[in-house]
Amino acid sequence: MTRREVLAWLEARRPVPPDALRGRLAAAVSDADLAALVPLPDQLAVLGRRVLGRVACRPDGGRELALELLAADAFITYAFEAQAEADVAGLAALAGRVGAGDGDGDGDGGAGGGGS
Repeated sequence: MTRREVLAWLEARRPVPPDALRGRLAAAVSDADLAALVPLPDQLAVLGRRVLGRVACRPDGGRELALELLAADAFITYAFEAQAEADVAGLAALAGRVGAGDGDGDGDGGAGGGGS
């Protein structure tokens, strides 16, 4: 999916997330190098892992990281929602990929290259 398609999918989610979180999600998508041929659930999972990675790299961080942590959680949750919409039978495989960190943006052909 393209960046525009991912943003449109996120905008269609109900209930709508709070404005600050919605803005953070949109910013993460806009800043990402997304690969158009990667399925939406995997793209969302990669985004979640990237955002979580930024949080994990700041062990001394405090409340200022709360929105980032919420964004990471939202992306992973949305990854499973997107997978359930596309093919519920693929949920276990997605869980395996998320848990293993497959396609987490480290240049292995995931949802786009580029680090954080």
